Amino acid sequence: MNLKPLKDKIVVKPTERIKSSIIEVVMTEQFNMGSVIAVGKDASKYVQPNDYIRFGTMGNDEYLKYQEYLENGERYLIMSWKDVCFIEDKND
Repeated sequence: MNLKPLKDKIVVKPTERIKSSIIEVVMTEQFNMGSVIAVGKDASKYVQPNDYIRFGTMGNDEYLKYQEYLENGERYLIMSWKDVCFIEDKND
């Protein structure tokens, strides 16, 4: 990946949800979990590369605004670290 985030920005590789092949499922909910790929200098106090995070989504009533970035067919999200809801604990 060729992005180097600045200041409070992070780059996230969203985790795609797998739909059931047995039951037809209609999923309108946005993807909201993923792995941190790159971190800006100010964000490094809070999140690190390889952290698995949950972040807000882009709904009509929600505040979060992130940009999608496509590289070699891979989808990435660029957002502020302040939009991270939690980091999954690796000690489980």
